[in-house]
Amino acid sequence: MKMSINCIGEYSPLKRVCLATPGKEKERLTPQNLHEMQYSEIPDPGNLTAECEQFKAKIKSFGIEVIDVRDKLKALKPEEIIPLIRPECKLDMKVLKTLSSKELTELVVAGLTLTEAQAIGAVKDGVVGAAEDICIKPLLNMMFTRDPGMVVGKTYIAGKMRWESRRPEPQVLITALGIKKEDMITAEAGYFEGGDCFPIGKGRLMQGFGTRSSALGVNDVVPKLIERKDVDEAILVRLETPDLQPNKGIGHLDTVMGVPAEDVIIYYKDYIDKMKVFIHKKGKTTLDGRPLREVLKDYLARDLRVVEIGGEDYYAQEREHWLLASNILVVAKNTIIAYEHNRITNKLAKEAGIKIETFKGNEIIKEGGERSGPRCMSLPLTKP
Repeated sequence: MKMSINCIGEYSPLKRVCLATPGKEKERLTPQNLHEMQYSEIPDPGNLTAECEQFKAKIKSFGIEVIDVRDKLKALKPEEIIPLIRPECKLDMKVLKTLSSKELTELVVAGLTLTEAQAIGAVKDGVVGAAEDICIKPLLNMMFTRDPGMVVGKTYIAGKMRWESRRPEPQVLITALGIKKEDMITAEAGYFEGGDCFPIGKGRLMQGFGTRSSALGVNDVVPKLIERKDVDEAILVRLETPDLQPNKGIGHLDTVMGVPAEDVIIYYKDYIDKMKVFIHKKGKTTLDGRPLREVLKDYLARDLRVVEIGGEDYYAQEREHWLLASNILVVAKNTIIAYEHNRITNKLAKEAGIKIETFKGNEIIKEGGERSGPRCMSLPLTKP
């Protein structure tokens, strides 16, 4: 059955969302492979799963349909899953083709060690390695469904990931969700990731680029969205990692700002006010010399309220930015799900009229190269 998709605005009520429940792949992290997998810390798998389940329960409490990547893959025929498997060494594909859809799904997401491959008789003669060597790389970042796939208007965007370890994710999502070619565009040049992509209603897109998504990616995807009439114009925000502070956690646009309502933004002012903003309209791109908060008054609300991350205190600003106070998921009108540990920003958002459901994310926050949060973990499919 064809997947119905339609996302009008970041701040719109959420009706259907795609998540990816974490599993055995999280047990593959070691100090030796952290860098390759774009991690800075090793989360506890048990508590991580519990936090993700709490997040999922919060979403469902609003009557939102949750689609899980693992469940969708397991429901496919084995021959539909086999093309997603990318062995690192010579494996006997005849053996793999005898596995069930459930078993194949775990190979795709959680990967396969040499020991595990030997146990099922899939290792070909002449393959050398230690027991813990990887035969199929795990997709350790698959739980962050926001990045490899996006929906803008009625178009699904298949992203192109900057990091090699995440390159298979877009095709995994397309296969799991059953996205049809006629409903999709593909990022082909540069890089284009969902953490930078903010549809803001009325045919307008706010798009970050520079750290994870690239200018080449933006120049490729935005005209395609305009051609399909999902977007009329775009606000393009140049993101840069400060040279003196390379580990500040600035990756995607959603690590420095959020849009909880049409007239409210959550904003890391000391960083984002310094970034260049461009307007793409009628085939031309021009530099707008104003800070993003001022530009957005033309696109969201003239009386736009700005919730500054951490308030007035420098240390609170730095701490709550690092702990992703802006990385929120809008679930209903003026209602968001956010981390409970960003207490100052949450208080200020409530004073601005935002209702907040919080949950613990002590292990989730350790995930990924630039930390991760509720928005990273969710791919909205329907936000009318």
